[in-house]
Amino acid sequence: QGVTFLQQNKSLAAEKMQRVINADSAKGAMKVHEYANYALAGATPVALLGSKGGLLTKGADMVFAFAIPTHMHITMNTIISDYLPKVARGPARVGLLGASAITYLGLMKLNLAGPGITDSIRGLWRRSEPAAAKK
Repeated sequence: QGVTFLQQNKSLAAEKMQRVINADSAKGAMKVHEYANYALAGATPVALLGSKGGLLTKGADMVFAFAIPTHMHITMNTIISDYLPKVARGPARVGLLGASAITYLGLMKLNLAGPGITDSIRGLWRRSEPAAAKK
């Protein structure tokens, strides 16, 4: 009973962090994964049909920036559980958490400081301007 409020909060924070690191086996993780799938399935046609730089496209880009790393993190944790020996899972999961965070930050930077995810992907099918036209 001598547990302080600070100790309880540290314990709760450690428990929540453990749920993020072990995302495939955490309670409710598969529901989050399911919702990320729905978000990706719903945002894709919105992004494709939206105008360049339009409000719908920007909204879809923000959904992508959250749903892609979430989907990636949970799915890759499942692969880690299935294919890596137990001794290697901890370091792999921590590395994956870093990769997921970097992916999220990169996609958000692309959305906020660049053309956005949708316009970047659309650019793969655009013809580049000839060098003479750029001058």
